[in-house]
Amino acid sequence: MSVLRVAGAQLENAVGDLDGNSRRILDAMAWAEEQEADVLVLPELALTGYPLEDLALRLEFVEATREALERLARASGSTTTVVGTIDVVAPRRSWDTLPRNVAIGAALLSDGEVRGVYHKILLPTYEVFDEARNFAPGDSPGLVWRIGATVAGVSVCEDMWSGDGPPEAQAANGAQVLLVPNASPFHREKPRGRWELAASVARRNGVPVVYVNCVGGQDELVFDGGSLVVDAAGEVLYRARQFETERFCLDLVTGPPRRVDERVRTVHTRVREDRAPLPPPRPAPTADGAEQVWRALVLATRDFARRNGATAAVLGLSGGIDSSVTAAVAAEALGPENVLALSMPAPGTAAEDLAAARRLAENLGIGFETIAMDAVMGPLGGLLAPIIEGRPTGGTRQDLLARMRGAVLLAVSDELGHLALATGNKTELSIGSATLYGDMAGAFAPLKDCPKTLLYRLARYRNTLGSAIQESTLTRTPSALRGEEIALPPYEELDEIVERYVERAEGLDDIVAAGFDPVVVRGVLQLIDDAEPKRRQTPPGVKITARAFGKDRRMPITNAWRPFADESTELAGAAEWSR
Repeated sequence: MSVLRVAGAQLENAVGDLDGNSRRILDAMAWAEEQEADVLVLPELALTGYPLEDLALRLEFVEATREALERLARASGSTTTVVGTIDVVAPRRSWDTLPRNVAIGAALLSDGEVRGVYHKILLPTYEVFDEARNFAPGDSPGLVWRIGATVAGVSVCEDMWSGDGPPEAQAANGAQVLLVPNASPFHREKPRGRWELAASVARRNGVPVVYVNCVGGQDELVFDGGSLVVDAAGEVLYRARQFETERFCLDLVTGPPRRVDERVRTVHTRVREDRAPLPPPRPAPTADGAEQVWRALVLATRDFARRNGATAAVLGLSGGIDSSVTAAVAAEALGPENVLALSMPAPGTAAEDLAAARRLAENLGIGFETIAMDAVMGPLGGLLAPIIEGRPTGGTRQDLLARMRGAVLLAVSDELGHLALATGNKTELSIGSATLYGDMAGAFAPLKDCPKTLLYRLARYRNTLGSAIQESTLTRTPSALRGEEIALPPYEELDEIVERYVERAEGLDDIVAAGFDPVVVRGVLQLIDDAEPKRRQTPPGVKITARAFGKDRRMPITNAWRPFADESTELAGAAEWSR
């Protein structure tokens, strides 16, 4: 038996910020030295940020990363630091050569040197991941490292998700502990899945697992931390907080190696005998579903804004649930003094809607301005009349009004330098009921992956933090979706059909077998398929479900396969691309 003092730092994930990431890593290294830690584990690609996408193909970026890693190595001391980085593994032959010549690596730094680099073996190409496009796989799954008196296996993220991958090879080669840097994006089921995975790997191999994740928003992804340390029986020794950067340190008791492979690489052999033992740390509690999603939305919105040069945001505020939740998220993410809400009523807008929007702005403490759209719609309708043989009517007028609101929103955004927030939700995006270039207009859509029914739970959670969204907003009947004339089901039913089709990839027969009306299901699935051209033009938004629109679900825009149209021709075309 031996004791390995393990430090972990779930750092902020900032893609391309080599200087900022290096400063954060150096701070963590200095702290780990103060803790007399044997090893410090950092997240996957902690030096470069994750995901890199085609930035990994930029030669100058690869070289700058190598130089940054060398600077970190020169600053390393007695504590071994496992830092996520990229590493050139072969000469580049041409841009068209696959696999690429750069690997995702975990470099081990100690005593002023890079003592070695493990290269990630398994490169995911499912859901939001496309690592095989940019990286070459490693070829040494069983590599183990001697750190003091302990033999450690080091693998990276996806390497742990196989039932017979690098952790198994490393344990078979004598590893007494598995150190696993990760960049694992959040969705609602993910935290529990990570714990089950770490526990399973630990039990299967009979060794503790140290799983360190990153924190922060990156485009449509949000990383929630929640790092884990589990013992050989899969019991949680420590769980880090979610959605916050954090450092932790604990003494990890490891069993004797069953067999030490002759290829073990030595980092150092120092054994510290004079350290006072650390008291066991207390694991952080896990958040419930609504709280997790709320914190994900806030963190992702904050990071998207600040990392793209925005300190303030502007949005349209109608007084409905969608814009109310968006405003509340923005106020917490950026500060209420940095949020401007625009009320843009049209002729006939209910007075109670205007009052609800104003009260919400007052409750949140955000800026509020009213711009009456009748001054815009009248002259514009006159300009169009000679071309369309009359003023816009029906759906055309409704879309034109939405687009004029979008134009006003973007004009204010341009002039004031505020980030324009779209307020649409996943339900509308699914069936194409939102207006292209209208209520879909904006630079970021916080609720893009939030079903309509979830918004009410989010609003009620927000109100536990302080009164904000009034009860009248939570109990009012939602605005009619485009296509209601074709008998769309209630939101509760509609959201479940969308979830089954989009997130679970269930087909028509599966959904009908679950108890849904076949005519309704066929119609909804047809709407979802027809809305793909509109979805491709939406702004980025926060992924919070297992399968979001965008990188998770990649369907062709031009697609003649319409399996649901034959028996529901009255539904076909209800969500035309032009709307």
